[in-house]
Amino acid sequence: MAYNKPFFEVFETEKLCDYGCNTLAKFKFRNGKICCSKHFNSCAGKIKIFSDSDHSVAAEKSLETRTRLGITKSSQIKAGKTRRDNGHYDRLAKKMQQHWEENPWQNNPHCPLLEYKNSNVNYQGSYEYEFLEILEDRNGLQWIIENVARGPSIWYNDPTTNTERLYISDFLIDNTIYEIKSSWTWNKLGKDLNLENKNKAKISKALSSGYNVILVIDGKEIKYEGPLV
Repeated sequence: MAYNKPFFEVFETEKLCDYGCNTLAKFKFRNGKICCSKHFNSCAGKIKIFSDSDHSVAAEKSLETRTRLGITKSSQIKAGKTRRDNGHYDRLAKKMQQHWEENPWQNNPHCPLLEYKNSNVNYQGSYEYEFLEILEDRNGLQWIIENVARGPSIWYNDPTTNTERLYISDFLIDNTIYEIKSSWTWNKLGKDLNLENKNKAKISKALSSGYNVILVIDGKEIKYEGPLV
């Protein structure tokens, strides 16, 4: 069901608000009602009427309805177990994984992809930007346009959970994946072995899939030629 945002127009009148606050109305809604506020729920009179009302009857009716329809906490727990048992959540996870495989790049709203200097090559975060800047200094912007693309998406087995996950690589130049990391995102400055093993599993799968891989950590390039895990 579509939701219509409240519509109002500024309204000059000597009439009082229709919602019981006894102050002059300033706004008129599409239903013809006039109000002191842009939304009737913000009217002090409306708020007072609501707070003074006895909601116990409505609450009892709500509980009665939920009980009659079987919408209780225990039924929700049972339904959740049923969905797990019949594989609903697994199918949902696969569907989301397929979505990210087909639309991989805008996967982090806090660090969105941006275009690098009108090159049609996208980057994510300052480390990837600095990597492209180095390439531009070495080869020029036109070289980046002609030779650099976002990297491929590759399925790999996450050793920390033993589940299949999607690895979205950073850049591809010829047949070489360039994976851009900081010391923190590689292994949290040496403090997170699970994260390091997960990153190594991604690289190993890329290598076994026929790609060359160069890992760039804090700007330093490391070339890998064989499986890491």
